Amino acid sequence: MSIDTGNQNARRNLLKGIVASTAAIAAAPVMANNNHAHHHHMPSKLNKALIAISNECAQHGDECIAHCMQMFKMGDTTLAKCAETVNEMIIMCRALAKMASYQSTQVNALAKIVIDVCQVCADECGKHTKHKECKACEQSCLECIEECKKLFS
Repeated sequence: MSIDTGNQNARRNLLKGIVASTAAIAAAPVMANNNHAHHHHMPSKLNKALIAISNECAQHGDECIAHCMQMFKMGDTTLAKCAETVNEMIIMCRALAKMASYQSTQVNALAKIVIDVCQVCADECGKHTKHKECKACEQSCLECIEECKKLFS
């Protein structure tokens, strides 16, 4: 059975076009907000600090996940719950940093969730502080919680 490579290539190119168009349409409002924020509203010092700690927290989370993966490869699954909570934290902290960077009106709502997610992560990583990655992740989560709380004081 022969495969018609012409049709296959045409379908592939069509799908690439659809994906590219969808990405461009989805990015347009974000880009408009970023351009608007860049020209008219620079992030406040509070938001700069929030962006910095959110990014730092996510980075420490990446390092913690990498450590967990190494442990898993050696057959040690004691960090499985830690890896789950860290993964959730990374997602939420990256979202918070991104939204804070263009001063989304939803930053405060998201920060409330990040406080909870970071607390769960800190509690779990706190059980594994003999691992430097877990200890660093716990510490940055606690710092992120404190920075988020400043939005409500």
